[in-house]
Amino acid sequence: MNKTSVENKKDLAKRLRYIEGHVRAVATMVETDAYCMDIINQSHAVIEAMKKVNSLILEGYLGECVLDANSTNPTKRKEAVKELIKIYSKK
Repeated sequence: MNKTSVENKKDLAKRLRYIEGHVRAVATMVETDAYCMDIINQSHAVIEAMKKVNSLILEGYLGECVLDANSTNPTKRKEAVKELIKIYSKK
């Protein structure tokens, strides 16, 4: 694993811990009957933070997995792209 990957991994872990704390806060807000707009605001922050995490993971995936598949075998590249499309096609 190169240095960038290690730094990216640390950043992702930090972001996920932050999100975990936000989710716990949202749960507490629900349990204590907080104002619904405040709950929605915090919930939206969690969703946006997860979108950023997914974006960073995708960036790493494209930077490492897909390029690696491209350099070794066109069939592997197609499989990697299909896998990515399958994930993003889920509803």
